[in-house]
Amino acid sequence: MKISIVGLGYVGAVSAACLADAGHHVWGVDINAEKVRIINEGGSPIVESGLTEKMAQARNARRLHATVDIEEALRETEMCFVAVATPSRPNGQIDPTHLLRACNQIAMALAKLGNKQIVVIRSSVLPSIFDDCLKIFDAIAPGLVELCANPEFLREGTAIRDFEEPAFTVLGTDRAAAETALRCLYANQSAPIFVLKPREALMVKYASNAFHALKVVFANEIGAVCQQADVDAEAVMNVFCADTKLNISRRYLMPGYAFGGSCLPKDVRAILYEGKTLDLHLPLMTAILSSNQEVIERAFQEVRAIGKRRIGMIGLSFKSNTDDLRESPFVELAERLLGKGYELTIYDPNVIEARLTGANKAYINGVIPHLSRLLVPSLDELGDVELLIVGHHFEGVAEFLATTPASVIELTTRQRTTSASTLERELALEV
Repeated sequence: MKISIVGLGYVGAVSAACLADAGHHVWGVDINAEKVRIINEGGSPIVESGLTEKMAQARNARRLHATVDIEEALRETEMCFVAVATPSRPNGQIDPTHLLRACNQIAMALAKLGNKQIVVIRSSVLPSIFDDCLKIFDAIAPGLVELCANPEFLREGTAIRDFEEPAFTVLGTDRAAAETALRCLYANQSAPIFVLKPREALMVKYASNAFHALKVVFANEIGAVCQQADVDAEAVMNVFCADTKLNISRRYLMPGYAFGGSCLPKDVRAILYEGKTLDLHLPLMTAILSSNQEVIERAFQEVRAIGKRRIGMIGLSFKSNTDDLRESPFVELAERLLGKGYELTIYDPNVIEARLTGANKAYINGVIPHLSRLLVPSLDELGDVELLIVGHHFEGVAEFLATTPASVIELTTRQRTTSASTLERELALEV
């Protein structure tokens, strides 16, 4: 393919060299004439292992050219990547100035040339900025641009390996022709390719980097507690990382409702207390419980916004397939709703059984008898509610939801994120 890359910084330079090495013809564009000169002489404008050799090979094969003239490059290409810098402003907001300027220049050049082009945002930007880019192309070069996204996951020092052997490739487009063209770029890679809408594709990059940062901070806070308690942190985390069913896995990583039960809240509080006794401040772990409370608060506000008063809840135990009500976030939501005067009916077959014969009988009747009295033995007895809050999907719930006239709020992942089940099938992983 014939590809232009606007912006020859870290991402642009690596992408240009690797795409040219894969056999594509690449035109790099940058306003910095010195970068252009270095590349055209077979060198690398950045320090990155193996990049100078790839640049030289691509130049010798006449598959890589660099220019300061964006129109010259776009005249020769069918696809244009935008890989300019998107730095932070002092308040933390992304500064899209370079990106929007580049999009404006590309749009004006394509309008002048009358060329259609697939334009791919490679820079790291949030969905709202992608929308701003789209407005520019629609206004200046209407009908000439299919705007897509292809976020990068390159680490400095291992960027070439990350490009050639990625964990996955994410394409952001809803156009079949653009998807086909983008897939051609990565035809030689064995990694899975996931096609999302552009806005979702761009968020994968932010989700990934936020999680990487979270892992570093988490490991360091555990390490601090271990060090002060005279525990071998490396031994602890080596075993922790060996668990690929729960710890290093998809478990607990799909959006849903708050956690609860007899283990997670108790153990988080215990390690926070231990940190205090060791004179350690653990801000990440301190935030876990308050962040969990915000999930319950958002659910409550969602109910309030709908404005219905007669409410049915499906699920009361802290998770499905259990009768355990200890620190259940569904119990907390139910109590908040009752406190605000909502009429509440609750269906949970596991809790009904527990009330009669289970180990939770004392807890139900002694601690939350006001909720116990609201439990009904069948879904049919939820029939006159105006709003259903679904926490668990028991047998018959799907059919009930298909016929109910009530509004429905899903608190769980199962119905909210249909793409998750698709992804699970593609990865052939058990959740």
